[in-house]
Amino acid sequence: MKELLNSTLKAGVNFMKIVQIVPRLPPHTDGVGDYSIQLASQLLNAHGIATQFLVFQQGIEIEPLVAGFPATSISAYTPEAFLSVLPGNIDGIILHYSNYPYLQGKIDAPFWLPTALAMAVRQRNIKLIVMFHELPFFNFKKLKFLNPIQSFVSRRLAKIATTVVTDSARFQAVLERWLQHPVTCIPDFSTIGEPDDRIPPLSDRSRRIIVFGGSDRSRVYQNYLKALLYSCQALGIEEICDIGKSLNLQPSDFPGVRLVQMGFQPAEAVRQLLLNSLAGFIDYSRFPGDLGKSSVFAAFCAHGLVPICSCYNPSEADGLEMHKHYLVPDRSLQNLSLTQLQTVANNSNIWYKNHNIIQNTKVFASYLLE
Repeated sequence: MKELLNSTLKAGVNFMKIVQIVPRLPPHTDGVGDYSIQLASQLLNAHGIATQFLVFQQGIEIEPLVAGFPATSISAYTPEAFLSVLPGNIDGIILHYSNYPYLQGKIDAPFWLPTALAMAVRQRNIKLIVMFHELPFFNFKKLKFLNPIQSFVSRRLAKIATTVVTDSARFQAVLERWLQHPVTCIPDFSTIGEPDDRIPPLSDRSRRIIVFGGSDRSRVYQNYLKALLYSCQALGIEEICDIGKSLNLQPSDFPGVRLVQMGFQPAEAVRQLLLNSLAGFIDYSRFPGDLGKSSVFAAFCAHGLVPICSCYNPSEADGLEMHKHYLVPDRSLQNLSLTQLQTVANNSNIWYKNHNIIQNTKVFASYLLE
């Protein structure tokens, strides 16, 4: 990526320069950071928009170049400190906002951030896109309601933004209520990348099921191990491949199926495993209605696997229907033919292509370039 930037400069090509504000960047684990790097690469390659990253979290070491893009951090949480590190020659800002990484305490909120961004937009005459990856909901038993302190900041960010984008239809409804005008919603893409070549049919794949992601995937084994094993039995799965930070799983807990613990793997290796596996298993029960936000689910769809969710997730507003785009470990699972499984894999892949990395990036580029 650095070479592409340098060659563009030497060729005298003019391109737009923006800042993407993120909580963290690799090697620090962060889904939003992974999302922003993929977005930055596609913005540069397809639209000539160059990114510089501004990292919010203090106390972590940031390399001056991350994936070939310049990166710096905020020295203090004040408007003055923010403006002092904001490059002067930029045309826009993309704020990736998920309130939790921007908090210092549970009842805290970054009240200074909207003020700083409003000053930047006014003084520099630049565009501000706020991408809401989360909204600050409280969960109490089966009730969900907005955190009044943190939602004050989210509402202010929405109101000062030139454009608001989100990846959840549930969040979209709240944001449109706040703003009284339409808000763009586009589900997440696969942050480990997408297949370069033809997606092989299920008939050419190994009888393998993939479980991967961050440490949150431990919920699969803690809460849904029986469902996972049932899925393997119903689909004739011979191997469970676990990818990610070691969870020290015991093979004796997986009777009738081979457990392979891969640990961390580079993105290319994960993509190849996905392309040669029948199904992927995910627990997203903590986020009902938000299946379209899961980059793991997106990766399953992008690579043509059969997505299996631990339970029904009411995400129809994002275009996802149970038994059409994903399956659950119920009795119907054992009665499905390979042709029917292929139909589910095809449906989920078609759903994904409507918001893959190319389509996502077009949305951001259109608002930056208009």
